[in-house]
Amino acid sequence: MSTRTVTSGGTEYELRAEAVRSSLTDSPHTLWGFRIDVLAHGAVVAVKTCFVGRVSVQARHPEALQGTAEDLTVAIHGLGLDKVVEGLEKGEEVEDGIIFA
Repeated sequence: MSTRTVTSGGTEYELRAEAVRSSLTDSPHTLWGFRIDVLAHGAVVAVKTCFVGRVSVQARHPEALQGTAEDLTVAIHGLGLDKVVEGLEKGEEVEDGIIFA
């Protein structure tokens, strides 16, 4: 599980990315999905369902596609967490949603 902390609007949020899931295939994966819990004061205040495409990983972390499963997970989680942090820093409402990274 990857985590990150960000402060927005005077509130500190902890982001927790859960296990990455992909469809079963013999071909290279093209899309990964996972859940990010957004916590404030120790309680979940929002759930973000995050999808990361292979093109995004290839563009930002091409080495992860050739590395270990852990390398790939770190890259995928990083892209999703970056999107949630970006939204919080822009002052977007903290609510459940779907994120495409």
